[in-house]
Amino acid sequence: MSKKLDKQKENVNSLLKLIAENPELRIVPMVDSEVVCGDDFKWWQGSWGKSEIDEIYIGDERIYFKSLDCEDLEQDYIDEICFDDKYKNLSDEEFGKKAAKHVNRLPWEKVIVVRINLPEEWCQ
Repeated sequence: MSKKLDKQKENVNSLLKLIAENPELRIVPMVDSEVVCGDDFKWWQGSWGKSEIDEIYIGDERIYFKSLDCEDLEQDYIDEICFDDKYKNLSDEEFGKKAAKHVNRLPWEKVIVVRINLPEEWCQ
């Protein structure tokens, strides 16, 4: 039990430090999909995971993390415009630059991301 408690203390202390250092940032808890296995109960137990500063963009169907999802967003944009006649003469490099510029213009928000993971006892 003490290893679990030590890990929880470490993760919570890290979160508290980020909050103290960045009081202007919103805190965004991100729940692992495995925590919620169905809709047959009202509440589900999770455990404190790691916290970090990241930028998020909330799209139509999901949330994107700048540290993880820029390449996917750039490729989606390229796929969207590649058949448009006004871009038919662009090189791969020019498509890449245009896509990176587009992704950087998205309304990214700098936040404190808190991972909510499966409870430790479920992972053994």
